Amino acid sequence: MSRGSRVLTAMYTAVALWLAYCTVRTWGAVPAWTTLAMAAASLAPVLGVVRETVIADERRAVAVLREREGRRAAWRDVAAAAVARAEVEAACCERWWTSCASEHDPNCAHRTSWGTTA
Repeated sequence: MSRGSRVLTAMYTAVALWLAYCTVRTWGAVPAWTTLAMAAASLAPVLGVVRETVIADERRAVAVLREREGRRAAWRDVAAAAVARAEVEAACCERWWTSCASEHDPNCAHRTSWGTTA
């Protein structure tokens, strides 16, 4: 739960308790409809507490999903880097590519005969 949610929850709880206390204190001293109205009003902050709790749970679930997706993306990046590294290592020398496969650099690790296209 965020700091703002905690503050709101504390305020909702304080208001609900105050309204419940006022409802009990005014029972029988004022008309019944006002006491019932105050009792109904004391339930509204309870709904606010429930709402803040639901929002906190949803935020927690979204954070978990973002973390999982971040791990998946990192794994995909590592896999893509490994594929690219393997392609670069398997590629032949620059001279072979630029001469249309007619000759190799003498220091090329993948040196093949001049007539091949591999």
